[in-house]
Amino acid sequence: MSARAGRVPVLALLLVTFAAAAFAQEPIIDVSKRADRRIAIGVGRFETLTTEEVGSPAGDVVAFDLEVSGWFEPKRPGMLPPRAFEDWARLGAEVVAEVRQEGGTLVGAVRDAGTGDVLFRREYPSGRGESLRQRLHRYADDVVLALTGEPGIARSRLTCEWVPPEGGDKRVVTLDLDGFNVRELTGERALEVGPRFAPNGKSIVYTSFSSGFPDVYVHDLVLGTRDRVAHYEGLNADGDISPDGRRIALVLSTDGNPEIYTKDLTTGRILRLTANPATESSPVWSPDGRRLAFVSDRTGGPQIWVMNPEGHDVERVTLRGTYNTAPDWSPDGTRIAYCALRSDGFQVQVVDLATREVTTVTDLGGCEDPCWAPDGRSILYSRKAGGRTDLYVTNLTERRALRVTRGDGRYSTPDWSPVP
Repeated sequence: MSARAGRVPVLALLLVTFAAAAFAQEPIIDVSKRADRRIAIGVGRFETLTTEEVGSPAGDVVAFDLEVSGWFEPKRPGMLPPRAFEDWARLGAEVVAEVRQEGGTLVGAVRDAGTGDVLFRREYPSGRGESLRQRLHRYADDVVLALTGEPGIARSRLTCEWVPPEGGDKRVVTLDLDGFNVRELTGERALEVGPRFAPNGKSIVYTSFSSGFPDVYVHDLVLGTRDRVAHYEGLNADGDISPDGRRIALVLSTDGNPEIYTKDLTTGRILRLTANPATESSPVWSPDGRRLAFVSDRTGGPQIWVMNPEGHDVERVTLRGTYNTAPDWSPDGTRIAYCALRSDGFQVQVVDLATREVTTVTDLGGCEDPCWAPDGRSILYSRKAGGRTDLYVTNLTERRALRVTRGDGRYSTPDWSPVP
């Protein structure tokens, strides 16, 4: 995005005093929530932080974090880095991010590009168990909050299926939002699919074939332990934990045909919600726990449906197209994202549950497995292109896609954690 002419100086947009700004919920800059209004922020190379320490150039880390938030347009230096605030202003920056190390402490600030005045400053000492890269993510989130009044998402985590470059079975991995710090969840060499975070972000539910059969497990991310919660005869798959953490929705074929059930995680009681010869799959809880979205081909091709947790009040949601799968609720429960097969391939679409208006989020084809950002402003999905399968994030306001994964292997079926 190019710099827009006629922008007023940042200091003219101050809404609160500097003394209260650092942790205030009111924004420093009034971005007016307009679709075309990103804050142009200069992000340098931060040369006191080496690539060896961070894992990649520190400026790239902060620039991605700010851009993926949807509130900032990073301005990066060319061959000759800006040496004064006037240089940043000529690049179109309204504010400038500053990061340096003083001993073991990371010092982050934001200054007005026109005056050099400090708008935000905070220190991030070592010794809290955070890596230097994690402290950069924290700084980026603090900048978003201080300048816009909205929480940042840089410290949220992702989980997904991953196929290693040498091939083999899919494995569940976790990774940072910027695609770094990829870690296998179990280290086993069994097929693992369908990972989803628990609502508190502290565990992941997934299906594993480690026993030779498809079973559903809940993996505790804090303790590193896992519990097998579904080991019934036949298929056990598509687990999703309820918002209150008490139940899990899943697909079982213990009675013959794959159907949707819920299981009480305390008592072990299971409740069958569907009962027909159709194929049912992909149950996901609404944020308030009052509804479940799922996929059924009971009217022909697969479509998105909703019902209550007792299996009643069943209603079809997708009324267009012949193939719609992989539903995911928006954080406010008003919309559902899903994958639609169209004439131009698989695309991510969003349906408004009140109006039934459908919006297409992607336009390049090969886009599947959508899930919502914690703030509801973006959607994460997998995309097949150029012989790769990678994760991308698209901001819903601008339809701007950012590639997340760049490492070896293939990444698919992602889920996005809450912000810690």
